[in-house]
Amino acid sequence: MNLKKYNIVLIFFLYSVLVFPQKQPLTTGKATLIELGRTITEAGTDSLKIVQNVKFSNELLKLLNQKKSYKLNFEDIKQLKVLQPKNRKFKIFTWFLDYKDGTYEYFGIIQQCKKNGKKCKIYQLNTVKNQEKILENQNLQYSQWYGCIYYDIIPIEINKTTYYTLLGWDGNNNYTTKKIIDILKISKKEAPSFGADLFNNQQQRVIIEYSSKYSISLQYDDNLEYIVFDHLEPIDGLSTGNFQLYAPNLSYDIFKKTNTGWKLEQNLYLNNQK
Repeated sequence: MNLKKYNIVLIFFLYSVLVFPQKQPLTTGKATLIELGRTITEAGTDSLKIVQNVKFSNELLKLLNQKKSYKLNFEDIKQLKVLQPKNRKFKIFTWFLDYKDGTYEYFGIIQQCKKNGKKCKIYQLNTVKNQEKILENQNLQYSQWYGCIYYDIIPIEINKTTYYTLLGWDGNNNYTTKKIIDILKISKKEAPSFGADLFNNQQQRVIIEYSSKYSISLQYDDNLEYIVFDHLEPIDGLSTGNFQLYAPNLSYDIFKKTNTGWKLEQNLYLNNQK
């Protein structure tokens, strides 16, 4: 190739790079996650779901460890539920696998960064199984997480320390479903942990279990500063502790935000409340 032809080729190459930029790694990473999420949804067996989910998890970790990933929008990745408080100190990612036997497995990641998205720390959440009653009263490190899908985050300040109240859903199994109220503690100096003595019922977190035949609401009312949820009781009035028979009774329970934490009040009819 003579010099003139070489220069023409070089100019054309530089022009194509400038005018038609290549895909950025972040964009490519998101596209990969979307495709892996599709393969998980369409997987015909539990084992295939598990294999594809390992790839999904690894790809998400790789993406979150890249620069500028903190500013990414993940809404188009259907498998992920992503929450971020208004102070933008962290993001929490949760997702699940649903298995053929009606059970669920949960996965989570906390990405903790400065507001500008720099100096990020990544914490992969690991679940603790089959210890629900013990877990109600324990402070848990991020490596001992009570797995669920978080759908709301409510900051609460106690003695100049900000805690993050998380509302979550756990499909559990074919017989019962659970709603979760947990507390996330996060700071610059310590790794994230879950659970805190902020409830006046002496629990570190609240696990609400009920029959899968029914649905209940667990929501935060920003105007009243209440966490509001259906009051549950056994449908036969007798089977205390048999959550397959627990159903709403048309009244409500609330956790009211106070200066010392969340105060439980039960069996209220909120349409009569001012």
